[in-house]
Amino acid sequence: MTATAPITRGRFEGRTVLVSGAGRGIGRACALAFAREGAHVAISSRTADELRSVSAEIAALTGRPAPWRTIDVSVEDEVVAGVEELTRELGHVDVLVNCAGAFTSGPSESAEGDVIRAMLACNALGTMLTCREVGRSMLERGSGRIVNFASLLSFTAFPGRTAYAASKGAVLQATRSLGVEWASRGVTVNAVAPGMIRVETVHPQVAAGTLSEDEIVNRIPMRRRGVPQDVTGPVLFLASDDAAYVTGQTLVVDGGWLSYGYI
Repeated sequence: MTATAPITRGRFEGRTVLVSGAGRGIGRACALAFAREGAHVAISSRTADELRSVSAEIAALTGRPAPWRTIDVSVEDEVVAGVEELTRELGHVDVLVNCAGAFTSGPSESAEGDVIRAMLACNALGTMLTCREVGRSMLERGSGRIVNFASLLSFTAFPGRTAYAASKGAVLQATRSLGVEWASRGVTVNAVAPGMIRVETVHPQVAAGTLSEDEIVNRIPMRRRGVPQDVTGPVLFLASDDAAYVTGQTLVVDGGWLSYGYI
């Protein structure tokens, strides 16, 4: 897929940005959004072919391909080595966007331990490991922005999503804790919590009938599902100088779902 829009603004001109989970969906949209804003972007995910494609899209926008590494964020050694290599290529990291994640659903009474561990390892442990590795160098420099990915399910509950909700609840609390711990040292840590966004993990559920498209849309006050580009604006804001006095916060991006009290 080729990029469709040239760089239009330079809000992140001269800044370096690392986006995990950038191979597709919201992570890809974030990487491209930062590139359009003039940032030097590096990307990671578990799938090399997707990263090559996104790197090429960024090259079409900026004339410079994005450095990339395959990193499974649930594996500590991969996080340590991958972050070190990408930081070396960037010079330093001004902004970290922690979008890498995994999703599962099914009856909680039959959930296997390996599946539960995988959710916690990717979404919770992976986020904290990447924050640690990138945050260390930010703290040494005395500046940095970290944007994590929580979820609507960090705040509320859907049946059959216990492991995923627990992992995203952990991201919410880790964001709060890091936000207050690192605030006095020049590093802000915030999160976005997307609602029902049109991404690859949701498509199979709709096709299988475990999620009803009509019921979802009728439950959203804006009466539409979100798309990845609905999330990039909030991410850019939290990574920008406009959010310099914001830390430990999670911005819900759900079309009004969480606030809606009428069934």
